[in-house]
Amino acid sequence: MYRETSIKRSIQRFEQALKQQELGEWISFTTEVTEIDPLAWIEYHNEESYLYYWDKPDSGFSLAACGVACSLKATGEDRFQEISRQSRSLKKQHLALTDSSHSMAEPFLAGGYSFYDHNIEKSWSRFGAAHFFLPSTALLKSGRQTLLTLTLRAKGKTRQEILDEIEERLEKYHRTRKRIRKSTLSTTGETSDHSDRPPFELQHREDERNRWGHKVEKCRNLIGNNVFDKIVIARAVELHASQSVNTPCVMYHLRQTFPECYNFLIRLDSSPDFIGATPERLIALKKNRMNTEGLAGSISRGKSAVEDVALGNKLITNRKNRGEHQIVVKEICHKLRPYSERIEHPKKPVLKRLHNVQHLFTPISAVLQDGVTIHELAGALHPTPAVGGYPRNSSVPWIRTIEKLDRGWYAGPIGWFNPSGNGEFSVAIRSAHIDGYKARLYAGCGIVEDSEAETEWKESELKFRPILEALQKSVKERPSALHE
Repeated sequence: MYRETSIKRSIQRFEQALKQQELGEWISFTTEVTEIDPLAWIEYHNEESYLYYWDKPDSGFSLAACGVACSLKATGEDRFQEISRQSRSLKKQHLALTDSSHSMAEPFLAGGYSFYDHNIEKSWSRFGAAHFFLPSTALLKSGRQTLLTLTLRAKGKTRQEILDEIEERLEKYHRTRKRIRKSTLSTTGETSDHSDRPPFELQHREDERNRWGHKVEKCRNLIGNNVFDKIVIARAVELHASQSVNTPCVMYHLRQTFPECYNFLIRLDSSPDFIGATPERLIALKKNRMNTEGLAGSISRGKSAVEDVALGNKLITNRKNRGEHQIVVKEICHKLRPYSERIEHPKKPVLKRLHNVQHLFTPISAVLQDGVTIHELAGALHPTPAVGGYPRNSSVPWIRTIEKLDRGWYAGPIGWFNPSGNGEFSVAIRSAHIDGYKARLYAGCGIVEDSEAETEWKESELKFRPILEALQKSVKERPSALHE
């Protein structure tokens, strides 16, 4: 049988490679396995205390991970440098073996950074200001190829004990895959709530809307007094459901609706789940080539092709939005210069159309100087003017004072990186914090001199909608139970 043969061959190759290497504290083995949907695999492991899912469906690339071999944590102003230092130290203690020729056949670390150097609210305490983990079991899907990486602690174990554990876990993966494929469904997608009332609703008190107006006016006054040129302020709304939220099911609906976005789920040390479908890339790094983007300026999608074109034209010719977007592009390039040999981007933005909103978009690429790490770049770019403000040093300190909100990991850099130094981070917008029956949604708006409170309020409502609709579908359409 293919399963038995593939396991046997993988173990033989692993054993041969192991004989030629000196053991470190940690050891990983990456091998090609039969294809599986990483999200289905995540749903099967939904009880794990560490869970990670990263998917950009239209790129054909996704990651999934569960369990923790070890973790990297840092807090304070030097957290980006500290995570970089810890990752270098881990690499020296970590032996990574593979029997695959795939360019990505190696382990990866997953996690991210909070918006601020420290978290205040208890609900974000387990996330920390910087937290990455080396998964004990991880999947990487690239096109039609699927790689499985198993990591374990080698210190104190014999080579035979390591071989036995790797073989046992390979067999476990194939058993899990077989169970998922052969599962039967206990229901036919019946709804859990037959009333016409949505399971989640956005309900705003009038005083909340008034407070928003005062916040926008405060920002405009500071801009008028030349304190800064732009600031991004966020709102958070808390929703409650009649049953616990199934986050893999929410991710399924986000993936279906937003294939052009970075769909993510992060759980760290039994923390609440942090999920989202963000359109904004912060960094994609491969060798010495990095890609990022300016994404600022928003308008809704049309209800017809003609209306959609008209709205897009309104956005791309609007002085307020073009000015806000240009600030973002200019600042990103300014922050990249100390690390780059060359920076390139088109002179004018184009439209990036998503399911419910369209943005002004400018792709930016750079050839980096030798030795620049993804964490250095993240520290240099975060927060971009698209989620912070401009100038950064004069605008960002005002955000918490005006918002009166701990953003946690909202609008922070989240993603993954591998020992080769490659990786990808996105900006955690269009996101929510899920804790059992409770969901907290976040949305931000860029405020410039001629911003209007009512327009910005409507824009924030538009940005809540992706997560809200996925939550409604996931609760109203009860997911089917799997049975062997």
